[in-house]
Amino acid sequence: MEIIVLDTEMSGSTQEDRVISIAVAEYKNNELTNMKKGLFNPGVPIKQGAYWVHKISNDRVKKKPIFKNTEFFTLLETLFSSQENVIVGHAVYNDLFMLAREGILCKAKIIDTQQCAVKILKTTKTALNFLAKELNLINENEEIKFHTAEGDVCVTFRLFQELLKHNTVAELIEISMEPFYNLSISIDRKKKQTIQAICEKDKNKLLPYFKTVKDPRTFYAMMFFYGNC
Repeated sequence: MEIIVLDTEMSGSTQEDRVISIAVAEYKNNELTNMKKGLFNPGVPIKQGAYWVHKISNDRVKKKPIFKNTEFFTLLETLFSSQENVIVGHAVYNDLFMLAREGILCKAKIIDTQQCAVKILKTTKTALNFLAKELNLINENEEIKFHTAEGDVCVTFRLFQELLKHNTVAELIEISMEPFYNLSISIDRKKKQTIQAICEKDKNKLLPYFKTVKDPRTFYAMMFFYGNC
């Protein structure tokens, strides 16, 4: 089992938008190791709203490669292909939803540090920068930039460490995955069924819905159960 901490930055949030920045690192022996990061040309203009968040301009990425043509794409495709692996991120299903637009479907389990923080720490504010300040995850002399893939991976890792003071890795996976087992959709205008149940009966019935589902949580559940049935 590999535990991978992930964050992405996108050109925007519409159907046409694509990856512009990714960072991944391995969690091993309570340390963050083997950090990899990349900057990519999305092939579409970066939305102004997205730029205000991550400050990545069109000029910065215009000479960068398209994500799908890189070794980074192949790396993530491999990591996501195993149910034994665990992807850690803050509201990580959003990252996986956007990466699916690039053609990478995720069979791996997740640890969603946002969901776990709500459940375990009883917080009502879930923004990563708020939790970092509230939990003293960053020292005063450190320069970690929020809303950058690399910076958010570092902070997510520290939040993950904080959660591990209360629960095991297996328990964090269970907390993160539990909501997805109950997600349901209606197939062929029939009564709603859980996505897991649909996959167990005939997973191919889900195929037309991959193009229409817009909710990241539902899409992740479809990817996970379809990939592992």
